[in-house]
Amino acid sequence: MIRQSRNAFIFSVVFLLTACSILPSADPVTVYRLPVAETSADSSGRVTGMSGRSLTVFTPYTNQFLDDGRIAVIPSGNRLSVYQGVRWNDSAALVFRDRLIHDFRKKSSLKAVGSERDNLLADLVLRGDLDAFQVEYHQEQPVVIIKFDATLMNGQNGTVMASRYFEASEPVAGTQVPEVVEAFGRAVTRLNNDIVYWALQR
Repeated sequence: MIRQSRNAFIFSVVFLLTACSILPSADPVTVYRLPVAETSADSSGRVTGMSGRSLTVFTPYTNQFLDDGRIAVIPSGNRLSVYQGVRWNDSAALVFRDRLIHDFRKKSSLKAVGSERDNLLADLVLRGDLDAFQVEYHQEQPVVIIKFDATLMNGQNGTVMASRYFEASEPVAGTQVPEVVEAFGRAVTRLNNDIVYWALQR
């Protein structure tokens, strides 16, 4: 009886190992980070205003479809889809937030810029909704669309200082994923330039 139980155990282990070897392997995923695109606005140097003050950029609210890290595309009508086998290095909201923080640091004379995770006792707070971060097809031409509804607040008392809706579109120079990613970089750079200049003029 003991020998039979032992043989049954060995058979079970061999079967499980064999079963694991025939399971389908996961499809490879290519991960992209958002490229930094140089524009004519970048050559103008730092933006004056609010020197010595600090800013916290909160992760924007967005919908679940955009926030899972895949590169979103709307090929037609209201049909939502994603590019297969590729994704951002983080969720769309975090990718957008981190690039905005980068651009504030690069373009402004603010004393400190961080996210809500830094627990910065900031003079200013920037919140918003990321309404679009996707590719849409317009007349069979892929176009990157980014929409951000921004609210600038006093970090000490929470009062709203200003609000504005920002939107940028950038045609994709082709249909391949690397060309899509480059278009995202150009669109975000232009949008963020507008956000930085707007915020620092309050």
